[in-house]
Amino acid sequence: MAETELLKAIYEELKVIKEELRKLNSKIEILEAGLIQEEEISEDEAEKLDKLSEETRKCGIPWEKLKTELGL
Repeated sequence: MAETELLKAIYEELKVIKEELRKLNSKIEILEAGLIQEEEISEDEAEKLDKLSEETRKCGIPWEKLKTELGL
């Protein structure tokens, strides 16, 4: 019985960790978008990319994958 409870606790902790990793990934994507803004694109392009990155996050498309597809 104790083993089952331990496994449940581990599972719940893993769910929390997964959510935290998702949040960190989102922050990393935002930071990467900011680096692109400073180095390679105009302000108008940066705004479009910000909107695009937000939409992709909402739809579950990884920013890294999208950047690759766009050649950024």
